[in-house]
Amino acid sequence: MAASTPLATPMERAPDPGVEYAPIPKSRYTSAEFAAEEWAHMWTQTWVCAGRASDLDRPGDYFTFELGPESILVIKQPDGSIRARYNVCMHRGNRLREPGRGHAEKFSCLFHGWEYGIDGALLDAQDPECFPQGVPTDKLSLRPVLCDTWAGFVFVNLDPEAEPLSNYLGVIPEHLDPYHFEDWKVSFDATIEIECNWKTSVDAFNEAYHLAATHTWTLAFSDDTRTLYDCYDKHTRMIFPEVQASLRHPGANTVTPEIKEMFLSRVGITDFEGTPEEARTAFAEQQRKIAPSLGANLDDLNEAQLCDDFHYTVFPNMTFNTHALFTWVFTHRPHPTDPNKMYFDFWNLMNAPAVDVPRPEKCFFSTANGDTLDGVCDGGDLLDEDLYNLPRIQAGMNSRAFEDLHLGEQEVRILHHHRTLDEYLERGRAADGGA
Repeated sequence: MAASTPLATPMERAPDPGVEYAPIPKSRYTSAEFAAEEWAHMWTQTWVCAGRASDLDRPGDYFTFELGPESILVIKQPDGSIRARYNVCMHRGNRLREPGRGHAEKFSCLFHGWEYGIDGALLDAQDPECFPQGVPTDKLSLRPVLCDTWAGFVFVNLDPEAEPLSNYLGVIPEHLDPYHFEDWKVSFDATIEIECNWKTSVDAFNEAYHLAATHTWTLAFSDDTRTLYDCYDKHTRMIFPEVQASLRHPGANTVTPEIKEMFLSRVGITDFEGTPEEARTAFAEQQRKIAPSLGANLDDLNEAQLCDDFHYTVFPNMTFNTHALFTWVFTHRPHPTDPNKMYFDFWNLMNAPAVDVPRPEKCFFSTANGDTLDGVCDGGDLLDEDLYNLPRIQAGMNSRAFEDLHLGEQEVRILHHHRTLDEYLERGRAADGGA
């Protein structure tokens, strides 16, 4: 039997994407007409992360996924597979389940009592003899939604003829499979309603250019000046150095007190004396020593992956802040009616397969209510700085004085994201024109 190919995240740089550094009209962020085009031609054509497979332990376990105006039931089947159905009774359109997680032996509509199996099949319609046209199960069973999994994440696609998820993800599995995310556990789960367009939020996490002004205190241990940006087919990467001070910081090329406190001491290294390079090596090696107690597999990760944030964006709306022992996963969902609002989903995943990590309940927050994350979750103070900016960016975009985004090379991932979006919109417009 041939040995399996070792997993290794490619470190070589991607070719120059050849994007045009042209203005991005603000209407792409503020216009209801543009949002409607996005829905018709992009959101209904792409694979979107809906949740974690670990939330579906036994047959009948389900969670809902809300995307724009749609609600989808994602359900564990008796054969162990995961299937998705539109969360709508086919009689009069009532939603079958409220948003969230749960378990069902069947799905009963609270309006007229129609019942559906966990496979989506119509089981019973009250008083079927009252329907002269009959109650055909092939027409009136729950409508299916394409569903597939990768790395413990469940994806759905509203296009019944979509390409397979494995094709859509492109380079992403090769790059991220070495982390073995299917074994990681959810330690924090939140959804935040933010007064901004979904792309305003994606953009904020697609560059390190904002660190010097927004997260100034982090420059003592993270290096915005030596960040690398890679653009692939649909998706992008940013390798953001940590355990390393920014060249903008007075402590550049030294082991700053913040590096000692926030990285070395955190893994049990005290009284460190050495060079910045030796500090990174020590931090990486200490994590390898800790990993067995967590059940974490770090065998396929290199030293940079044990120190730096390997940040990936899976088009259109999923971002990974990837580290060896924890990863922040964000999804940025559009509001169903208002282009100036969105839903920001945040999972903190722990690489701790051997540790009992109780599944937390989802928390809900709103920037309009002044909600903050400081003290609520690890890194909440950092995210609060972004959450403060986002509604103000959106408000500024609506000013008559502001016309378009003026982007530089450190914002190449934003330009690439818009170019990919345009490819979907152009295909959709062409199909409409040919109809």
